[in-house]
Amino acid sequence: MIIRVLAAAVALTATGLQPAAAAPTAIEPCAAVSAGPAQVVVDNATRLGLGLKGWPDTAFGVLPEGDGQYRFLAVSALVPSGATNQSISTTRGTLDNPVAGGAKHGQVQNIPAGYQYAGGGPVFRDPGSGLVLQMLHLERDLQGPQHQFYSELHLGLHDPVTGHTRRLGEIIAPDMEFATAFQHKLTADIGTSSFVLRDGYLHAYFPDYSFDNGKWVNTPLSVARAPLAEVIAAARQGKAGDWRKYHEGAWNSPGRNGPSSAVREQGVGAWHPSVVKTTRGGTIMVAGNSITEFVLATSPDGMTGWSGPTTLFRDPDRGNAYPTIVGTGPDPSIVDSDFYLYYLQWAKPGDWANAVTMRRHITCVAGRTLPRTTLTGYVNGTQHRTSTILDRTPGFAPEPGRLWQLETAAEPGTVPLHGCRNGTDHYLSLAAGCDAPQHAVLQTEGRIHIEPPAAPSTPLYRCKSGNDHFTSTAADCEGRGTQDRFLGHALTTTQRAFSRFYDGREHWDTTGPVTPKYALEHRWYLESAPKPGTLALYGCSYTSVKGLNHFTSTQPGCENQTVLRTEGWAYLDRPTAPSIPLYRCYWPTQDDHFLSPHENCEGVPGGRNEGRLGYALT
Repeated sequence: MIIRVLAAAVALTATGLQPAAAAPTAIEPCAAVSAGPAQVVVDNATRLGLGLKGWPDTAFGVLPEGDGQYRFLAVSALVPSGATNQSISTTRGTLDNPVAGGAKHGQVQNIPAGYQYAGGGPVFRDPGSGLVLQMLHLERDLQGPQHQFYSELHLGLHDPVTGHTRRLGEIIAPDMEFATAFQHKLTADIGTSSFVLRDGYLHAYFPDYSFDNGKWVNTPLSVARAPLAEVIAAARQGKAGDWRKYHEGAWNSPGRNGPSSAVREQGVGAWHPSVVKTTRGGTIMVAGNSITEFVLATSPDGMTGWSGPTTLFRDPDRGNAYPTIVGTGPDPSIVDSDFYLYYLQWAKPGDWANAVTMRRHITCVAGRTLPRTTLTGYVNGTQHRTSTILDRTPGFAPEPGRLWQLETAAEPGTVPLHGCRNGTDHYLSLAAGCDAPQHAVLQTEGRIHIEPPAAPSTPLYRCKSGNDHFTSTAADCEGRGTQDRFLGHALTTTQRAFSRFYDGREHWDTTGPVTPKYALEHRWYLESAPKPGTLALYGCSYTSVKGLNHFTSTQPGCENQTVLRTEGWAYLDRPTAPSIPLYRCYWPTQDDHFLSPHENCEGVPGGRNEGRLGYALT
């Protein structure tokens, strides 16, 4: 066959004709994937200040409104409305700040008796009618010794004007009926599925649950569907329509308590799956593998050929839930080569007193050039940590001079570098399982070069002092410890980390260390030396009746207050590299100066914008 093809090509060339170029094979996004560092997009204080208690307790519904503005819908689990203790909260803002335009709370109406939880997030706006459908998650208490419940999916019709959603009816319930779950006290968390429109049908994805011969089992992933035209016609009449589960090769199983077949054979039950289409017709799913790990899987058509789970990140120290895939194009429910992943993160699972909304930039890397990721060394005065994710543990701050870059694609001459933990000791390892079976694997940080690359780089060594590991560029560990591993060569950078910390009353924006009560909120980057088009930013402080206050100034004398340090150099005008503006804001009731990328100073009460200081790199 090869000989015949070559002979045909020679014959065409001899006659003066050129063979037609083979059409390039379309690369389906996320055949390989890279997860960027975690970023806080709604911090705890902002969330509570807007009355978003217990939010977001589902995946987001995202509706584009033009000019970079979006409407975000999710459940506030601790804001009562109507007959339940939950509200559907609508916020307006941008992909960088989903709550910039404030928040309002709406009811889930028409809830039958017997449900102790009712709420929803994911939405679908029908382009023909303009109707907004919302996926609702309803729960019944199993009255077990722990928080055990039985959940169903219902369809709602959302009114964007009032913010209320009217329940139309139940569409999907587990194969295991409520009576069986109640008898055996078996939780059935069906999640809160996103909507996927394919071939004229709306699809919903979920783990299904059954109880057969005394055995409780769940599917890794099941799916139900209904014709869009019929769903819209039924919704106009106040009904949910007839949804059918996929079972044994056909769509003939009732959505309510019918059996289903797994369309994805590998992995555990997909916890609260977020599923979207790609621009090339494929399907991407992100779901919780557990409360500490999110995974991604793909399928060419949403039904067949599902890949095995690819870990996006692990976070064994916190609770993570409710992933939402949001595309960066005009339709956030369709993605191409990259997307944002939003999710809830508790300081401890279920701790609504300290919860934030996180975002990661996910890049599908097959056949593409990837940006690099930044590796940062942190210290709290006694312990060190080195990671590509933001370390928000109170007291930990980026350590000056410990900022490097790693590759995020599997380039020749690179190997994976893993973040590990042994008790309170965090360290880097080249071993996929870390250095001992009992040690926790935190995440794959990126890829480090085995030999010095062409780009500027530095060797990295893993050093140890007592029970504390730290990362150094010196083979002698700077005389502060002993070397126990050469890690490889990391790329160098001229930037330094510029971070915003918060202690519950006032913010501190700095490139230096902080006291133990401060926890990191955001991280940007400044140049470490003057460059054309930059100006210096200075760290300053003063004392008032509320205590010590920190602020940032462009004046070397800190406006006649105490000068702490030169933080770095910001750009006067927006550079070509990714960046954000830095506005100096004042929060009068807290006597708090802080830096923000938002002109409205993130909506703090009485907030005053004192002007833009410059642009920081992201």
